[in-house]
Amino acid sequence: MPISVSTDPIRPTERQAFWTEAICRSFANIETRPIGSAVVSGHFEFVEIGDAKLVRFDSSPQCYTRDARLVSRAGSDEFMFDFQRRGRSAMAQAGNEGTIEPGYGVLYDARRPFEDRLFGPEQRAEVLIATVPAASLLRVAPQAERLCAKPVPLSGTMARMIASFVQAAISVPGAPATGGRPDMVAYLSALLRIAGGDSHQLGRGDLFHLIDRYLRTNISDIRSASALATEFDISERTFHRVFADRDTTFERHVLHLRVELFKDLLRQASLANVSIAALAHQCGFADAAHATRTFKDRFGATPRDFRNDQASL
Repeated sequence: MPISVSTDPIRPTERQAFWTEAICRSFANIETRPIGSAVVSGHFEFVEIGDAKLVRFDSSPQCYTRDARLVSRAGSDEFMFDFQRRGRSAMAQAGNEGTIEPGYGVLYDARRPFEDRLFGPEQRAEVLIATVPAASLLRVAPQAERLCAKPVPLSGTMARMIASFVQAAISVPGAPATGGRPDMVAYLSALLRIAGGDSHQLGRGDLFHLIDRYLRTNISDIRSASALATEFDISERTFHRVFADRDTTFERHVLHLRVELFKDLLRQASLANVSIAALAHQCGFADAAHATRTFKDRFGATPRDFRNDQASL
């Protein structure tokens, strides 16, 4: 389960100290100071997946620094990558400086001093943060140190799905366990390779998680296997082998996602007045009859009977 921290219940005069201590205790040894006159405000959710730490981080305008003194005292052996979601970041490290807008990310080396100024409209900035062991990243992406504090575009399908996967891993308990543990080092190195104009070089196991995220995100309008293979920069043969590795097919996996989503929607009391046909369409079924047949084959009851049973619980 994610660890969740918020300054909301803390008295304004004590928030700065609380916020700094919470960040240091959870995922990064840094110092903080507010930018401007706004009262310090922040929230973050934090999970660990293997050696990686994943964070959704939302704060009022603040400057986050790690100077030489803190590096020497606290020590660190990690790289961090920020996915900018709202507001902007002004990152500086080792002579490199970059302003990071939404739709971009930035890598920085926590073994060395850095400064990151988060600010934005409505006095809020939000980032997703992935922290991985430095040795692991440098082993597969030796160019990483040269790319610190430089904007990395996140506009392509692969990059957007990596960001989506990080968000889901934090927001949905147990989501990363689907199909085995993902490799965040591989994902970050893929982002750096793509930014440099190279291929992502992801293996089929890591591709599965990203393709699965894409399918879940676009369940009502899924494109053909050949089109998706092109989106993920792999051959159609490799695309199908991603699913064959899990003893399934692309078509069966899509049907599985649709019927499971259909079941989840039928459970929701807030959707009790939405027609079964409308819910089926939302899940990507061609019509209610197809959805009903598939649902009954999987769960042994019609969608209407299942919904009525849920309402009586």
